[in-house]
Amino acid sequence: MNCPACGTDNRDGARFCRRCGAALAETPVPPTSGDPPPPEPAPSETSVQPETPPEAEEAIPAEMLSQPKEPLLAETPTETEPVLSGEAVAEEAEASPDRRDSQSVSAEGESGTPPILPEQTEAPGEPEPEAEAITDLDAFWREEAAPLQPAPAGTVIDGRYVLGEVLDVQADRVLYQARDLQRCWQCGFDGNAPSEAFCVRCGAALERKPEVRILEIRDAEAGPAGDETVVASLVHDGHTFLVLAEPEPPPQPAPSAGAVRLVVGQRSVPGQVRDLNEDSLLILTLSPVFQSQSGPAVSLFAVADGMGGHEGGEIASKLALQVLTEEIVQEIALPSLAGETIPDDGILNRLQRTVVAVNDAVYLARQKRNTDMGTTLTALLVRDQQLYMAHVGDCRAFRWDAGGLQQLTADHSLVAAMVARGQITADEIYTHPQRSVVYRSIGDRPTVEVDTSLWALAPGDRLIVCSDGLWEMLRNEGIQDGVMAEADPQAACDLLVSRANAAGGDDNISVIVAQVVET
Repeated sequence: MNCPACGTDNRDGARFCRRCGAALAETPVPPTSGDPPPPEPAPSETSVQPETPPEAEEAIPAEMLSQPKEPLLAETPTETEPVLSGEAVAEEAEASPDRRDSQSVSAEGESGTPPILPEQTEAPGEPEPEAEAITDLDAFWREEAAPLQPAPAGTVIDGRYVLGEVLDVQADRVLYQARDLQRCWQCGFDGNAPSEAFCVRCGAALERKPEVRILEIRDAEAGPAGDETVVASLVHDGHTFLVLAEPEPPPQPAPSAGAVRLVVGQRSVPGQVRDLNEDSLLILTLSPVFQSQSGPAVSLFAVADGMGGHEGGEIASKLALQVLTEEIVQEIALPSLAGETIPDDGILNRLQRTVVAVNDAVYLARQKRNTDMGTTLTALLVRDQQLYMAHVGDCRAFRWDAGGLQQLTADHSLVAAMVARGQITADEIYTHPQRSVVYRSIGDRPTVEVDTSLWALAPGDRLIVCSDGLWEMLRNEGIQDGVMAEADPQAACDLLVSRANAAGGDDNISVIVAQVVET
């Protein structure tokens, strides 16, 4: 039988064209053995229903119209739809498997299953199935795109970063201020365990935890906005957190010359036990005035605690301060007086080279004398409102301000290393029998590693430099009490030394207190 629309030859008895799906002229199909003859269709019925009668609209539930991709089976067979045999249905399905017309038939016509209702039959006033599906999809994405909720303060990410203040909240990202439990605030070493009290590398006390910014993002593939640099990407409870590099601080204008001045006090005594005082102190202040105008002021404060006994320790500490003074004058003071502008990192580099030169001189003297003499050294250089520090050994430097006493140095001692490894507690530093053993000093080896750092000063700050004979007797709490008890720096020094002697005076006691005063 040829299709009247496309001319394709179809089998006898086919009702639809296997190529284009057009309706074919109906011819009786001879029944096969065992199959009941199909009922004759009513002459008034056609193969395509142009519209659904009102009673059909009421019979079709609305929820069935929202699932157009599933076959809808009528509950009762209609009298006008013929039921094809199983063989005819199979041939129809093979001829046009993807056809969608208004009168599909069931694949189980052999058992008399009623025909499928037309797909395009819709009840008036009902929404389009596609529109309803899109609405559900929109609701799903609206739920997924809900704004991120900030994590609670104190949440620990990767066992290292403790989330704190929320700095910014957006729909797809949250910015936090966090604390790094592993990185050292002084040397930057990030291999410390969160439970360690002192830095493994430099020995600095780890009470202070450096701050870092952490960005939580919804999309793991997205990066931070702007030119921020990502240090690490971490996943915590299914959320992505980016550790951001700290932005470079904006360059600050150099303070005007003579903006502050220093009022200084000092005291050094042998203590209650030792007859010889191996400590040496240095206070050097250069305040030039040219044509009634003050030039750049440079002040140097240093404490050296000698080691090696008679004709050993006191010689080493004195030699160290002599060479330190010569090098500072040549490297920093004279160039500043000549008008040379030296940046902060340049000052630190020159200060470090100066201490290396001090080590060379003491080490050479040690070799010539064939002794074990050496010394510790802590030096503070103040230029206007900037503090530059160089440190080797176990003398300590502090800054006292409205926030209290802050230790600026880390002890290079055996007991400090033991605390860092968890072998002893921090309080045992003051009573351990090996508390005077240092692993880094001036003159002990041909080379020396020098800790350097930079600090900003403000009027009202106090600087304290002392030997271990003072801080071992009073501890940090006692030093703060003494500084707060006396407004005059010299009176504060006298009080601190008196209290250290009263506490036992087991070693030489030396201290310098410098008050920053606004001019």
